[in-house]
Amino acid sequence: MLVERDEQIAKLTSWVSGAARPHGSTHGATLGSAPEDPSRPGRIAVISGPVASGKTALLHRVLERTADSGVRLLSAVTSAAEQDIPFGVVEELLRDTTDTAGSLPLLGPAGAEDLVPAQTLMAFHARLAGLAAHGPVLIAIDDVQYADPQSLHCLRYALDRARGTGARLSLMVTRGPDAGASPPHVLEELLRQSTGLRLRLRPLSARGVEELLAHRAEEAPRTATGGPDPAHTARLASALHAATGGNPLLLHSLLEDNAPRRRGSDPAAGSFHPGERFLQNALFCVHRTGPDGLLVAQGIALLGSAAPLPLLARLVEAEERTVEEVVAALGEAGILQGVRFWHGSVRTAVLESLADDDVSLLRRRAARLLYEAGAAPVAVAAQLLGLGSALPEEDWAPGVLSDAAHTALASQRVGFAVRCLRLAELCSRDQRERLQLRASMAKFIWRVNPSAWARELRPLNAASQQGSLPVTESLRLVGDLLWNGWIDDAATAIQHALEGMPGNPDAALTAELRSVRLVLASTYPTLLDRLDSAFGPALESAESPELTAEDGVMAAMGALQGVLSAGPARPADEELTERAERILSGTRLTEETHVTVRACLLALLYADRLGAATLWADRLLEEAAERDAPGWTAVMQAMRAHMALRRGELVQARRLAEEAMEQLPPHGWGVGIGIPLAALIEARTAMGDHEAAAALVDHPVPEQMLLTRYGLHYVYARGRHQLATGRHHAALTDFMTCGRLMREWDMDRAGVAPWRVGVAEASLALGNRGQAERYAREQLAEDAGQRVRGLALRVLAGARPLAERPALLERAVTLLQEEGDSHELARALTDLAVAYEQLGDTARGKTCTRRAWRIAEACGSRDLSLRLQADQPPQSAPPRPVAAPEPSSVAPGPGPEVVSTLTDAERRVAALAAHGYTNREIGAKLFITVSTVEQHLTRVYRKINITRRQDLPVSWDIDVAHTA
Repeated sequence: MLVERDEQIAKLTSWVSGAARPHGSTHGATLGSAPEDPSRPGRIAVISGPVASGKTALLHRVLERTADSGVRLLSAVTSAAEQDIPFGVVEELLRDTTDTAGSLPLLGPAGAEDLVPAQTLMAFHARLAGLAAHGPVLIAIDDVQYADPQSLHCLRYALDRARGTGARLSLMVTRGPDAGASPPHVLEELLRQSTGLRLRLRPLSARGVEELLAHRAEEAPRTATGGPDPAHTARLASALHAATGGNPLLLHSLLEDNAPRRRGSDPAAGSFHPGERFLQNALFCVHRTGPDGLLVAQGIALLGSAAPLPLLARLVEAEERTVEEVVAALGEAGILQGVRFWHGSVRTAVLESLADDDVSLLRRRAARLLYEAGAAPVAVAAQLLGLGSALPEEDWAPGVLSDAAHTALASQRVGFAVRCLRLAELCSRDQRERLQLRASMAKFIWRVNPSAWARELRPLNAASQQGSLPVTESLRLVGDLLWNGWIDDAATAIQHALEGMPGNPDAALTAELRSVRLVLASTYPTLLDRLDSAFGPALESAESPELTAEDGVMAAMGALQGVLSAGPARPADEELTERAERILSGTRLTEETHVTVRACLLALLYADRLGAATLWADRLLEEAAERDAPGWTAVMQAMRAHMALRRGELVQARRLAEEAMEQLPPHGWGVGIGIPLAALIEARTAMGDHEAAAALVDHPVPEQMLLTRYGLHYVYARGRHQLATGRHHAALTDFMTCGRLMREWDMDRAGVAPWRVGVAEASLALGNRGQAERYAREQLAEDAGQRVRGLALRVLAGARPLAERPALLERAVTLLQEEGDSHELARALTDLAVAYEQLGDTARGKTCTRRAWRIAEACGSRDLSLRLQADQPPQSAPPRPVAAPEPSSVAPGPGPEVVSTLTDAERRVAALAAHGYTNREIGAKLFITVSTVEQHLTRVYRKINITRRQDLPVSWDIDVAHTA
């Protein structure tokens, strides 16, 4: 099927038909051509166009339509392989002319192409004249650019003589591109006729592709009436044109490659898959653009679309004019759009057509040319990375690769950056430079492939142990060694660095040293005890002003250490947490800052600023996900799990901790495994999944972890599990161990682990009320947050006489409710319900039980929920959320007439408050201010005649889950 070729077919048909008319007839001049006498002998028609534009198909169509016109046809098809065969075209033209008299003299051997024997020229003309004596003769040659020069001389001679003798002889040829080649002079002379018919074919337009598809109706989805879907055809045509540039050969190839899978798909959405036929024909088009076509295409495939033509010409060692012609020809052939491949798979196929040695040679040359031209480091690095096993030998290569790595990181191309640094290390001749490159690479690898991180650190560690690592690099390596649990190696690295410190270190080196000391103080205190005496002289010789910077790892670690430390000398929490938030607000997540943001989040967490900590953690988790950084994501998920745990969000805490441990394998966590493992143990324990928690407790952990702050979380979580499963003595031991270490390490902060509450609970379980009360009161005397005070009050109530318990527990409920710890709030309400029941206040006891049950169900505390349900008589068991409450289970409350006086907004606020939400959380759910929440509650209290939050009925038929 030929589309967008009707005008050309009409012109050529008229042109051929004109050769059959009698002499002197002027009827039927060609449409749109130069004025020409149709009976004039020696006429020429030239069909030109890009590769595979349909020139041959057009020629055949015209010959078919004029087969009965009375014109004698002589045809020949040429090829590049036969171009050097003298008189090859002449022999093919005359193969079917044995009906004429005369014979052609011996055609070979011929001399130079311009020296064809005169007798041969005359004999060829005589043969054609003999044929023309019986009627018009049409010579048709396909791809005349490949005709041998000797045959072209014969044709030129015959046509020139025909004009003089009146023989009716015409020549119609197709001519492909000869970009980059110099056509024979005789070809130009043969075709140079001002009155000849010349037609140039163009690639199909998108409209033409659509017309072609309309003729392939069986390939298109049908409408309800059975016809092709015009909208789908238009989308399909646009997608095909974008993939082929309108080249008919490539278009048909792509359709044939995709015919089986195209049905039911949406090609306009980009679902075309280039198959073998398409790629073979694309390479065919490249080869047919001239002798330099493939080489230029390979150069463009290597350099990409940004390369200027002069540089491309230097790469392929061709004239710039030749390159321009080839690029134009490839563009017309639908291979290139400018200097970009229409289809990426064609670029890949062109690259694969290069032999390995040629690829290495071209890429090496391309890298050098790009570097000399001042190209971007990333462009130069792309060529160097393509060298395969060969290493670049240029002295400038390591520096360019390092620059390219840092540029790539700005656009989150971390894999590319790692490859650049790895190659830079391999080709560097400087040992110090290689170590620095390895250190940078190790940081990037932890971000994207934490499993391989430790392996990358080993050469650096070996250099550090040998004392060959520069002081700054040794100090920067310390944190990585510590995370992996290589405590002794970290100590050696610090000692080597201290020994190599200059007498008067600069500010940058001093900052590194102070940062290392802060890391030890906040996380690895046992190592600090070993080395603290060595830090003193080094820091004294490099006195610096007090830390005031609001960014950088030193400021962040200083805030964390300030929150952790105990005693009256430490700064106030408000000052430290404000510093942490200022740092977070001005810091982006990178390899250089991820330690900084982790320290700030921990400072907020340990200072019980859960709202701010959660907000920043969620933002940073989104940023880490955008940057495809599983290492960063895992660590922040673990910290976020602890935040969820302290809000009583057990299901979310479990999910986050599990995802953290899935993101990062155990050996990638190192001693940091204590963070997610502790959160998961606590969450599973609180949910009542004790078997899973026991399996986690049995999970092997690095021995060195117990000497770090991470170990405190783990030991405390293990104590919670022991307590919940009746191993009270083991639990007491864990809590006491946790407290001893926290005091020894100057980290006695309840925000890290409220060990005193744990000791009090374990003591109470063992019947030691005196010790339980002592530790609970000790916790209350400490500078703990409201949540921890609520925990301590609940345990203290258990140690006091029954009459005193309700007051203590009500204070605990108030604090836990305001702080938003749902699980601990449910536990406090449960104890309060028991106290009321024991005191004979059954109504209040039932109210508290129902509230505790609902909260326990919502937060995922299965054990507590089942116990609350089992402790109630059947008629008063708390109802399942999916069922309506039984009348007998509803505690006395305001009657329907009172409830009807509440507005919808007041009922929503009251329902959420009754189910344990704080005013701040209610405001967030309902998108109102805290002040508005308080006003609604005040009006509710007045209307239903209560004075406090705990008396709000939980039995109203309101689905709390849908109030937000």
